[in-house]
Amino acid sequence: MAVPAAVAALSASALAAAPTFCVDKGNPFLPIDREVAQAVARADHTTAHFVEIDTRDGTDALNAHKPDFFTKLASRCDLVMGFPVETRYPNLPKGVDATVPYAATGFVLAAPGTTAPGFGQLPDHSKIGVAYLTVPTTWFAAGHGTALTQHQYSTPAELYQALEAHQVAAALIWQPWLQDHLAQTHAAVAEHRVDLPHANWSMVALYRPAAAQEAARFNRAIHQLAVSHKLATLIAPYRLPSGTNQ
Repeated sequence: MAVPAAVAALSASALAAAPTFCVDKGNPFLPIDREVAQAVARADHTTAHFVEIDTRDGTDALNAHKPDFFTKLASRCDLVMGFPVETRYPNLPKGVDATVPYAATGFVLAAPGTTAPGFGQLPDHSKIGVAYLTVPTTWFAAGHGTALTQHQYSTPAELYQALEAHQVAAALIWQPWLQDHLAQTHAAVAEHRVDLPHANWSMVALYRPAAAQEAARFNRAIHQLAVSHKLATLIAPYRLPSGTNQ
């Protein structure tokens, strides 16, 4: 009876060590978050378990506006996936820490067709669409932005509709939203990375201090995936974070 008991104890230990990941159905980064979490778990010789929330509607949507939302969410799992922080200037919610970044993203310039120009290559007086109260609205007060005409739209969806209808020559838009939309529509829209203030962001996982060991295992696994070139495949079309070992 001692052998079965030992096997049961080992099984229970392995189950307890399996990481839990909070993922948000309302986050356009969800497919990447799930792929990365599963790859991290495999690298750690275990299985990923998911706690799904949906900030598009219901209780999660209401709570997402509260200051302690992520602190409370981090108590429901080991790692909260898909949190964007500005590259080089991470600003975290109170009470949580962040893992190393696992993907680089941000705002991009999108245009119909197979190629998109850089921001500085846009012809003077071009009509450029932006979503209301997003970072790109600040890029028209200096430099080449002063030669362009800004058109604001209430939501990314309305912005994209204006681009699709050729009401604007290009759109400055959050890349995860754009990629999520293009995955559904397969429209011919190209994007160009923007290197302007507050344009570049990284995706991290949040965790509470009690989950520091799980976060350390996550960081080791991300390093292994980067070195083996698997991370680049997992996060495509997004970029590897700056400084990631390749």
